[in-house]
Amino acid sequence: MTFRVVAIVAVLAQTSGLAAQERRDTLVVVSRLAVPDSVPLTYIEELVPSPDGSIYVLDARTEGALAFGPDGAFRQRIGRRGEGPGELLAPWRLGLLGRDTLWVVDAGRPRVNLYDASTGESLADFGPATWDAAAVGGEPVRPFAVLANHRVLAFRWAERNALAELLSYPVDREAAPEGGLLSLLDLRDRSLVAQVPTGDGGLQLRNPFSHSDMLAIDPSGGHVVVIRRPHPTGSPAFFTAERRDVRSGTVDTVRVPYEPRPLKAGEVRAWAEDLGPVDRMVELGVFPSRAAGVDAVLGALGAPRHYPPVENRGRGIVDEGVLMDPGGWMWFQLHHPADGANEWILVSGNGGAGEVSHVTVPDGVRLLAVRGDRVWAEVRDALGRPAVHVLRIERGGR
Repeated sequence: MTFRVVAIVAVLAQTSGLAAQERRDTLVVVSRLAVPDSVPLTYIEELVPSPDGSIYVLDARTEGALAFGPDGAFRQRIGRRGEGPGELLAPWRLGLLGRDTLWVVDAGRPRVNLYDASTGESLADFGPATWDAAAVGGEPVRPFAVLANHRVLAFRWAERNALAELLSYPVDREAAPEGGLLSLLDLRDRSLVAQVPTGDGGLQLRNPFSHSDMLAIDPSGGHVVVIRRPHPTGSPAFFTAERRDVRSGTVDTVRVPYEPRPLKAGEVRAWAEDLGPVDRMVELGVFPSRAAGVDAVLGALGAPRHYPPVENRGRGIVDEGVLMDPGGWMWFQLHHPADGANEWILVSGNGGAGEVSHVTVPDGVRLLAVRGDRVWAEVRDALGRPAVHVLRIERGGR
């Protein structure tokens, strides 16, 4: 395995903008997916563009995957509800294996289903027995991605809801699963648990002031990036990204410096006092008062020193605050809790010379995927109904 280090010399400034040597790009709307009324969107779990221009979408409440042609028109639904071959209970991840095979992970069993991307025909599935056989020490193995080197990525908890082992397994229906450890993800500060004064329960809340290791995979499964937790000491501080090319085994270690914005005590308390779960726990009689609930949360939080540089918005093992394109470009969403700005920093792909650019995205636009100079995003109308817009990156100056 080959290791390389790419030094990103630009500094991320949370308050005064990026350094002058960084290019500033813009996003321009090109088109939108023509979603028929018969398949209304609710919340897009994942969107994957294919090299031929086709688009595959998983929506939170739609059975199976939605396939759209290169012209943006709806083509077909792939997969249906059920427990038989090619059927799905709770699809939650999808991607492409090569150009012609669509994979969908079913979290309901768990299961990995393979389909012909053009016809929707079911080709194979790796059912629950595969992952039950791979379980160690009673901890179930949960598949969530298929890579371009024909390996399935899965994870299991090394410590319950605290430390996750990231594993890889060969895609082979006939052979017994033999996985190897790819990485160890420390998830301990993704949430905080405030111990309540009655029973042995706890109030579990997301911690917005610190983040754990994060994970991103490009749509073709050719690159995996693990973003390590930031190092706030020194000036500037930095976080690192380990970017793996799964075909060649190359690992680039990208170090991105930034200027941390220190937290003020009042900001932490203001966040705690705005928590709806505290009010609900007071109503249930768990906390004797709202003030007691807030104090319990602050006690569990500890003493965070600064806002993290990268937004941590994941719904599961893969984080939404990091995107990758098939060329290895990494998109990091900057964390701006004060004004809610939607800003992203782009770092060049493998073989690049540490090129960095910066994109400010309109409010309310949720980026889903990127391929080359195209970006797909979820946008909601005045009634809260989602649509998928296709945008083009217009390269700016420095």
